Amino acid sequence: MERQNAEKGWNQLRYDARVYTIQNERNRRVGAPGEIPDQYRYIGDKCFLNNGKVHSVSLPAACRVIGKQAFEGCQFQKQVRFPDTLIEIKKRAFAGNRRLRAAVLPDSLEKIGAQCYRECSKLKRVEFSSGSRCRVIPEGIFDSCLNLEEVCLPPHTQQIEKRAFYRCKELHSIALPDSVREIGEEAFYFCGIEELTLPSNLRVIGDSAFFRCKNLRTVYVPESVREIGRWAFHGCSRLERIEILHDPDEIGPWIINRSCTIVCQKGSKVDEYAQEFGFTTEYAELLEELDG
Repeated sequence: MERQNAEKGWNQLRYDARVYTIQNERNRRVGAPGEIPDQYRYIGDKCFLNNGKVHSVSLPAACRVIGKQAFEGCQFQKQVRFPDTLIEIKKRAFAGNRRLRAAVLPDSLEKIGAQCYRECSKLKRVEFSSGSRCRVIPEGIFDSCLNLEEVCLPPHTQQIEKRAFYRCKELHSIALPDSVREIGEEAFYFCGIEELTLPSNLRVIGDSAFFRCKNLRTVYVPESVREIGRWAFHGCSRLERIEILHDPDEIGPWIINRSCTIVCQKGSKVDEYAQEFGFTTEYAELLEELDG
């Protein structure tokens, strides 16, 4: 209900004189494409959609919301500078910008829409400011950003949704804040991650969350995790060991390849799971004795 009310409010804003619309841009007589006068507070849906003349944008100093697909298909050659009044960027707002190389998101930002930077194929660096209010990394936000190398997530991130980093092949590392509770389905599918530290408060690893992360070699699943989805680490062809020293409530089928060893407690539910699927096991008790 809350979301519907917010969306209704946004729809009503189309009649507000502070919204810069497609028609405003068509009727523009001065300034370059993408130069938006300061009297506007909102950028309307599809305002610059597939406008090949827009290579940069100057947002109003008091801009609060950027609408759906507002700049999708534009070809920004420079990083967009966001004002510290911005509270929301809606769905697919910057998708398909194939020249954009960096995005720095301000402290004021509270919500960012699904697929916001999808298929920004030259995007290399993304930084959420240290004071960012964002709690959710939405579905498909960086889907198919094939050259994404560096991401700094908001420090209070709680959820990484489905396909958030799908096919980010050049993403070799990412620091996941301890606040993260859930990693969604295919969130890091086919990423280049080489080392992975799962957050100490993580509860859910979704289906195929790290599927085909071929550079991963070891994974430790923290005791907080209650659910590991099917194929969570399947296709990680270099994965040698996964440590699960507690018994999650739910473990899906084939979370790893047969070539991977499960380190677990002897006689545990994880041990029974490994036997059922024919996975090689190492027992934590034996390792402790050897260490002693």
